[in-house]
Amino acid sequence: MKILANNIYSFILFIIFSITSPVIATVQASTSPLLEFALSVQNQTSDLKFTSTSYKTQTSQLGINWYEPFTSYFHAGLEFGFLEMSQADNTLVSARFTSGEYAGFLLRFIPLETEQLSLSLNFNYRYNQSTGETTSQVTKFAWNETLFSTQIEYQAIDHIGLFVAAEILRLNGEQRDFGTVTKISEFSESGRQNIRFGLNFTSQHGGVIGVEQITGYKRGTRLYFMRKF
Repeated sequence: MKILANNIYSFILFIIFSITSPVIATVQASTSPLLEFALSVQNQTSDLKFTSTSYKTQTSQLGINWYEPFTSYFHAGLEFGFLEMSQADNTLVSARFTSGEYAGFLLRFIPLETEQLSLSLNFNYRYNQSTGETTSQVTKFAWNETLFSTQIEYQAIDHIGLFVAAEILRLNGEQRDFGTVTKISEFSESGRQNIRFGLNFTSQHGGVIGVEQITGYKRGTRLYFMRKF
């Protein structure tokens, strides 16, 4: 928790500096920021830690998000989508496969953006829920996620960009069981770290197709289609 608190403190200080500093604003390459809309598909694996055990958890997600530019260096947005989650080792059959939805909000700060290089700081919050059932049992998962990340993108050649990002993740939630077994089980993770890296392919008309690999606490792949208007 101390490490996470220090990162949050540093992140807040940098946000204040980014918003109030006229020097940073002058290096922005884009003078007319655009509305950004994206569709993404993601598969990932992680180990979800309960009080007395942990389960290997596989999640598939299909969602959309969009960012509204308030200034050239501060964007805010929303996201929502559908998810399917599986825990093959869970002792309850109703918990082994569940499906549901997620929704959240997104904040992005861009202290540096040139034609070839950009740096962004991101804060994301997401609420997730999923449900599974059998003839005699119902299981409901609900959990919160907060994510801090720093991403650097480099435009290597025309239409192709490379990026890498470091993330710190925190989550907490509950598994609620009803039926033959009735109980509430809590799970949480704090200060978990991920690394993302990948490629962006920009079309002649400004659309972007991106693919990224996720390693660390979460492992998986994400494919997204993005357009700015």
